[in-house]
Amino acid sequence: MRRIQISLTEEHDRLVARMATDLGISKAEAIRRLLDRALGAGDAEADARQAIRATAGLLADYPDWEEWQREVRGRTADDRLRGLRSAW
Repeated sequence: MRRIQISLTEEHDRLVARMATDLGISKAEAIRRLLDRALGAGDAEADARQAIRATAGLLADYPDWEEWQREVRGRTADDRLRGLRSAW
């Protein structure tokens, strides 16, 4: 690895700092990842694994798909079909 010095705008510095904080990495690592992405370099699989680790369990307290559908729709598909059949 080679050490270099760069100048960033205040906005770039703020955004890089936020990215680094959100990912729990250094600003230098955040800049390297941004450069990898922009230049098509780096390890895409490692980046994907990192994204999965960073978001794992994010919605653990949310209902599963079937439970969510029942809450949104109010009834099961069978109940809705029975209601349609009785309407004929």
